[in-house]
Amino acid sequence: MIVSAVMLLGRAAGLPAARRAKRLAEDAAATSHPARLTVISARPCFPASGGAEILFRVADDPDAFVRLRVDRVPPAPAELRDAVDAGLAAADRWRQLSGALRQGGHEVYGLGRLVAEPWIAAAPSNDTVEDLLSGLHACLRGQPGLLPASVMIAEPAVVRALPRDRDPSLPTLLRLNANRRLAALSGRRPYYRASFGVRGTPELSLVQPFALWQRYEDAVAASAAAWLAEALPGTGVSGVMSRTQLVPGRVDRVRVHVVFHEEGATQGNHALTLTTDLAGSLVGPPAVHRDLRDGPGPLHLPPLLG
Repeated sequence: MIVSAVMLLGRAAGLPAARRAKRLAEDAAATSHPARLTVISARPCFPASGGAEILFRVADDPDAFVRLRVDRVPPAPAELRDAVDAGLAAADRWRQLSGALRQGGHEVYGLGRLVAEPWIAAAPSNDTVEDLLSGLHACLRGQPGLLPASVMIAEPAVVRALPRDRDPSLPTLLRLNANRRLAALSGRRPYYRASFGVRGTPELSLVQPFALWQRYEDAVAASAAAWLAEALPGTGVSGVMSRTQLVPGRVDRVRVHVVFHEEGATQGNHALTLTTDLAGSLVGPPAVHRDLRDGPGPLHLPPLLG
């Protein structure tokens, strides 16, 4: 409560500075880019003495926006020019990315970062997941500079339920990167993250909302503890690692590391690589990896799919 109150007071105190910064930005834009740039918003930077972040729309590019930080003095022409160039370059990258994915039949419904982590809609199964990944990889590989990349895959029902844009006239990149849109895509249902490198094969992981992840983590810990009690008496589970990957060609088999310790040890120095179903139940015997830590340092875990 105290932190929220301080932030609200800081923003309120910053409103006069934001209005001043908006006027300075508008004057600079009218001089350097007449009739081309229009201010969308002026947001106070916290603390209030930090000026304001100004966002412009660009008259001749509906995809682009320009971000500029303005404080007590007008932005220099070169500073505004660099900001415009960066905004237009981002829009060009967006058109390259969206065009590549559209060639494979995929529309982009969100951007986790500018311009990266596009969200598409698909419902992969064991029968279709390899074709989906190879098709996405071919799309991205066909355009220079798009790899490495991550593509987020939401269920089609999630995409159909996306909220309408509050302001459909905003530039494309602002609409696709809006917090409200990204929260709707990622907040309630599991989704997939497909990772594509410049070389090698694509990797797919399942990302779960916090409550579902906790349920899965608890089930994995119980499965590992039961296996350890039988196979390695005197050992116990130290923790379940948060990074997981799906087994290639499957969307119902998860690979995960579980760190374990010997009785009396203060930390886990060993690990299991488990294959589980989506509920966290063990599928087949785990692989055992011993002595993965150098003294008090970090664990050196093997690759999940090694």
